[in-house]
Amino acid sequence: MSDDYHPDSLTCQDVTSEPAQGYVEVADEPRHYHRFINDYARVYDVRFAPGERSLYHRHSVNTLYVTVYDTRVFDQTYGETDGVTHELPSGLCGCRPHGRETLIHRVRNDGHGLMQMIGAEYLGAPKVVSEQPLTAPYHTPIDDPFKGESIRCYAIDLPPGQSTGLLDYRFSGLLVALGDATLEIEDDGVSRTIGFSPGAFIWHDGPIRRELRNVGKTPFRAVLGEWL
Repeated sequence: MSDDYHPDSLTCQDVTSEPAQGYVEVADEPRHYHRFINDYARVYDVRFAPGERSLYHRHSVNTLYVTVYDTRVFDQTYGETDGVTHELPSGLCGCRPHGRETLIHRVRNDGHGLMQMIGAEYLGAPKVVSEQPLTAPYHTPIDDPFKGESIRCYAIDLPPGQSTGLLDYRFSGLLVALGDATLEIEDDGVSRTIGFSPGAFIWHDGPIRRELRNVGKTPFRAVLGEWL
């Protein structure tokens, strides 16, 4: 297979007190769980129960963010006396340019349910990239709210019983599921059936020829990040 599937499973850690130096690197923040790394991406899973907060932590690499559930998050920049509250909808997808705009902050879940986001640091361009955006059935381009330059985003909404047909993914990228669904995925003529849960993801190395078939009873909602 040309990709890596990661189901939605984690071992929780306890959040420690604020570090003596004031902040930690994002890779060392206890609620930013490392999930996957290759030459192009480092993927982590962010989870907070209602009222939980992070340590101050630093982002210094361009990062794709995907919001799994609707959530309300309080965001406080390091050194500021106050912060701002954001209402983040499920399916928000964008690349923040931390490489040129380093961010040190802490966040708190001010909502009533689980706050979960997938972050994927952009470590470099794959050998094959696509000059043109993807045009494909059930794939809708997403306007990046952060105006990032490293990754394109698409929303995927595939009803039960439907198929995308055979697609040319002329790029490498990350697919993140937003809900429970069962798909049959065919990559370069090889098929497998995968049960997705919220926050589960697949990295694929491109180019590949892929078909997504929804063989379950629920719609498949996901976002796809295309590495440039």
